Amino acid sequence: MKSWLLRLLGTTGLLVIGTAQEVDDRIIQLRRPVIKFFPLPMIDPFQYTLHLGLEVPTSRQNSIQVEGGWVFGHLGDDIGVGTRAEEFQQTGFKARFQWREYFVSDKPPERPTYTLTGGYIGLLGGYQYYHQNLGYIDTSGIYPPSSNPLAVGTLYERSIQAFVGGFLLGYQAQLGSRIAFDLYTGLAIRYTIHKWNPLAPPNSYRFTPVGDFILRRGGRPIFLMGFSVGWILR
Repeated sequence: MKSWLLRLLGTTGLLVIGTAQEVDDRIIQLRRPVIKFFPLPMIDPFQYTLHLGLEVPTSRQNSIQVEGGWVFGHLGDDIGVGTRAEEFQQTGFKARFQWREYFVSDKPPERPTYTLTGGYIGLLGGYQYYHQNLGYIDTSGIYPPSSNPLAVGTLYERSIQAFVGGFLLGYQAQLGSRIAFDLYTGLAIRYTIHKWNPLAPPNSYRFTPVGDFILRRGGRPIFLMGFSVGWILR
């Protein structure tokens, strides 16, 4: 009778330990996608942008993140210097791709985690496109007639493309069981191409912050910084 009771207690103990271990492993390996919203682009006065992202874990410590942004406005209607205020228009979009590796600890978490959390390093690639309409500009008094074949009141347009590649360093935390907060910084190289139609007007007529201040032509290093708030899908 005593040996039977000892065997029963031993078996029960092993089951409890095994179940506990299974729960711990399950908690550690829960990795769910996160839908993210980036607040800062919404208040960028030169390029109001609705910027969203989706992070998808691909392993215990790696993930990929795709992002897209739609540029829907800018501060006021008079950014186009030299144009009639009501005529300046700017539209565009952004796309970014990230690969991340998190610094995952082997120490069991104190509470369940439902997505990748902690510090990480990342590789980033991105593309931006803008179309700017500066309206009708009268340059008849700027160029001599022989060098100004354009009609008075020509519609000037510009397209801007920017290619970005760089490195990120960040930290992602889980708030509660559903919210993720992601803070990042980094360095990148950006190369920008401008194309005017029909041709570039004089400098005093064409200045816009996006184009002649932020997305200047050519290649240059840039500093990256931002944060996002995410919803963990489960």
